[in-house]
Amino acid sequence: MTTLSRHARLLGGCLALALCCLAALAGPAPAAVIEVGVDAYKVNGGPAETAAWDVAERLAVAKDVAIVVMNPKANKGTVQVLMQNLETLKIPTLFTKKADYDVLLKRGFIKPTPAP
Repeated sequence: MTTLSRHARLLGGCLALALCCLAALAGPAPAAVIEVGVDAYKVNGGPAETAAWDVAERLAVAKDVAIVVMNPKANKGTVQVLMQNLETLKIPTLFTKKADYDVLLKRGFIKPTPAP
């Protein structure tokens, strides 16, 4: 066995260990929950807002990811305007229905944590 192959194996083992440590330390990324009602938006359970651009702009400044939860009675136009604004500002977005959101949250698939 040459010293080169021994060093390559050692380096590969160290790299694998480093990747495992990084994966274990990765915490949840900030994500804002936007609840879409009939004609207003609620960000992280706050007060209702009617300006979709203000909501999207706040997320862009905070570098937040958006989880959009659509209520059954949500107006299609309200959802469309928000979707266009989030797309314009290049904010990563997950759209889901209220019933599906509750299931995803309960099972631990999504863990929203508001940005500081």
